[in-house]
Amino acid sequence: MRKTRCIALIGLLMSTSAKAEPFIIHDSGKTTPLQLIGQNNHYHYAPPAHDQTDFDLDPLPVITPSMTPGLVQSRKINRPYLNQAIFIVGADELSLTWLNQHRRQLKKHNAIGIAVNVKTQQELEQLVQASGGLAINPVVGDKIARQLTLKHYPVLVSATRIEQ
Repeated sequence: MRKTRCIALIGLLMSTSAKAEPFIIHDSGKTTPLQLIGQNNHYHYAPPAHDQTDFDLDPLPVITPSMTPGLVQSRKINRPYLNQAIFIVGADELSLTWLNQHRRQLKKHNAIGIAVNVKTQQELEQLVQASGGLAINPVVGDKIARQLTLKHYPVLVSATRIEQ
């Protein structure tokens, strides 16, 4: 008798869970509804009726409060996993002058640029032009500044040195 009740209880639980609606744990506001199809009440994903992508691909402006233009003391570092040199600049006269003066060295190192303080596409293009066409990406640099103990730019960072 006890065995029969247990089997009946398991059967009851299984039949109710098979028809249960999905349980929402988190709704980002962009959730699309599942729709019932067919006779077996199977769920499937309903694609959005129109494009619901509302993210912005424009990375500008980029502001890094922890870094400003200024003098940087050259020093040795140990970053063996930094397999390509980087340079850090901003949209200011010191950075533009530095890029013009160090363009050849930056190209020799095949360095990749990071613009930590740049507001407009025009300012970014000025930096690229001053660098002789090197890649410069707008990136908030607070984390880089902390990791490398930097307060100022422009600067060239390699696996073994930080120099201006």
